[in-house]
Amino acid sequence: MPPSTTAVGFTVTLRRMEPAAETPLKRAYRGRPDARSAVGGGLLGRLAGLGLAARTLAECMALYANIVLGRERLDLPAFTAALRQAGLSILPAVTLVTAALGLILGRQATMVLQNLNLPGVLLYTITYAVVMELVPILVGVLVAGRAGVALAVRHATLVVTGQMDGLLVSGINPIRYVTGPVLLAMLTMSFAFLVWGSLVTVGTAFVWLFFFSDVPPYQLVDAVRATLGPYDLREAIAKPLVFAVVIALIATVNGTIAGRDPELIGEAATRTMIAAVTSILLIDLLFVLWPET
Repeated sequence: MPPSTTAVGFTVTLRRMEPAAETPLKRAYRGRPDARSAVGGGLLGRLAGLGLAARTLAECMALYANIVLGRERLDLPAFTAALRQAGLSILPAVTLVTAALGLILGRQATMVLQNLNLPGVLLYTITYAVVMELVPILVGVLVAGRAGVALAVRHATLVVTGQMDGLLVSGINPIRYVTGPVLLAMLTMSFAFLVWGSLVTVGTAFVWLFFFSDVPPYQLVDAVRATLGPYDLREAIAKPLVFAVVIALIATVNGTIAGRDPELIGEAATRTMIAAVTSILLIDLLFVLWPET
């Protein structure tokens, strides 16, 4: 007989609560493997990751096209937050690093000019190395470390907390909702950082050379004009933009396939950073080896 307690005027029977019966839906949800185990490893997993990256790029391009055509609206609060995260938060770091890089290059150039009378050749080399190689790679690495990792963590958090399922059930495309504004912000700030970083680095190096090596200003201007042609400028602008697209795709894939274990969020961030830096260097190598037209 179940235990009971008697009070004035009534009796309350206490019954032991039985767990609710497990429905087939709950059973399927509980037993469902995480996305990473579902994708698998090896060649099949890599192909699935490439497919997800291609789908992400297609969804973002479709979103931007619909915004231009007036069929959809850009999520301005999300875009502003992503812009601040991808750009303004690392602006002091970009300025400090590029200024230090300019001082280092200026100091090294001064030491060379003291022993060799080759100011023109040296200035051409410094200008080309800074604008075409150092600054684009630096911008790509900083954007990957800040915006790329944050994007991967956000996707992984949505998966771990179940919010990704909520978005899908609500009919909201997670790629357009999360990656769309972030990718646009990364493209915008990558271009802005390329211009700003190149100006700071080249300007700092030239100021050092002007005051400590007696290099006339006209020679500095001639070095920039002679080094950077239209093709070089197009390549310098294209590099950080391509880096930004690849970083966003890598972050989306790694965050989405992270799985439901909270510990895998940090793993997704680490994989994103390593893959992003590796991709940046390989893409830069492709730009170098690509034949000029």
